[in-house]
Amino acid sequence: ENSLNFLCHLPANFLPFGNGEIVTPRLENGSSEAITLQLPFKFFGRTHNQTFVNNNGHLTFTEPLSDYIPLLNSGRDIIAPLWTQLDNRRGGTISCREDRSSAVLALVTAAIDRYFPNITFVATSAFVATWDSVPYQNGEGVTFQVVLVSNVHRSFILINYGDIAETEQMWQAGYSTLDSLHSFTIPVTSAPELSSSSNINVYGRRSFHVDGSPNCKPMQPEARASPEPFLSLFL
Repeated sequence: ENSLNFLCHLPANFLPFGNGEIVTPRLENGSSEAITLQLPFKFFGRTHNQTFVNNNGHLTFTEPLSDYIPLLNSGRDIIAPLWTQLDNRRGGTISCREDRSSAVLALVTAAIDRYFPNITFVATSAFVATWDSVPYQNGEGVTFQVVLVSNVHRSFILINYGDIAETEQMWQAGYSTLDSLHSFTIPVTSAPELSSSSNINVYGRRSFHVDGSPNCKPMQPEARASPEPFLSLFL
């Protein structure tokens, strides 16, 4: 598949994924191995040199996590774009990479500068993890992506949602710290709403400032919004 087709298949807002990336094992409640970060990621006062991409829809930093019952305030630093029981044995792919290419860094820098206009920010790393058409344990496949965007001073999260089907499974989306002092649950009442809501006025996307430094609020309140695809920047 050539690069043009590869880009054309991307959901709106998504960064490219799947090309030579680390792929997590097809294993119930599985995780990646520890992935060393070339640029450590600051998360509310703690600095992490590695991360684990866990099949059930979350990133952790000190150890892998097999839990499929969501509990954000569980005594660990965790970022959970969609924490629920997912089963990549039934289909889909979970993949990740740390990207320091000039093209991707320019895209995420422009996004963060747009969403947080009161700061000047230049990204030097983007860790991209994508759940592509991974089925619920009992149900349809879902597609979403989380990007850890950082430089030596600041760090942000971008979460991109593609098609998110309804589910009767327990699920949760958001992030939390080891001490639960910084914890946020995305305020929607059904999983499909993740694809049609935003905190930055961009349909299917959310962004959070997570290094703990002050005076860095996103530009828009919770809102339904319009698409802002990355695709136009690639093609």
